[in-house]
Amino acid sequence: MSDNSEGFGSGILRGLKKVLFTSGKEDEPSIPASASVPLSTTGNEPSRPVDAEQFAGDAGGRDMKLRVYQLLENMNKPGVDFFEVWNAAVEMGGANISNIKSAYTSLKFADKSLSKPKLLESGAAYMAGLKSVIETESHKRLEEKARLEKEKEQVRSGLVAEISSLEQQIAGLQERLAAKKTERETIEEKYEPKIKEIDFKINAGRQSVNIVMNEMQQVLDIINKELN
Repeated sequence: MSDNSEGFGSGILRGLKKVLFTSGKEDEPSIPASASVPLSTTGNEPSRPVDAEQFAGDAGGRDMKLRVYQLLENMNKPGVDFFEVWNAAVEMGGANISNIKSAYTSLKFADKSLSKPKLLESGAAYMAGLKSVIETESHKRLEEKARLEKEKEQVRSGLVAEISSLEQQIAGLQERLAAKKTERETIEEKYEPKIKEIDFKINAGRQSVNIVMNEMQQVLDIINKELN
């Protein structure tokens, strides 16, 4: 972002962070309470709708959403574009029609190249960038999950075979046999928490990105309909 635009919100994330941690919700871009965002975007898993407002209010959800905002800040290109207009509108009290128009008008003085096509193009580019990042990260998580699941099944199969062999031995091996059965019975306890944690991280990441993209899409819709 150029120095000329510092007066409209130095520290790009200041307004967006305020939305996350404010005690009230009057400044936050409107997300219907009934809105459900699919957690899966890869097609590898069935979508599980999650209430967007409930997720955004959860501490873990806020943390993940903040990470998405910080990712957007890292993606922010020099000059004034969609990200600066969006953030400036939030600083003014929320990304609504009036504030978006005001932010656009004000920031146009700082960067004469700012235009409606530039806002639409840059906003779409940021959304595409976010989608690419989350798809890459989700793929890595899914690979890790698949590795753990494969390892779990290998351990399970090995134990079942060993137990079958031990059961054919003399009574003196009963103690060892019982130990192996116990080991078999604790496989779920050992692996499931790790697998569930990976699922949570994948879903939380996708949910955060989808929520932020919904907000961005609302801004793009306003820009498309209301700006000349």
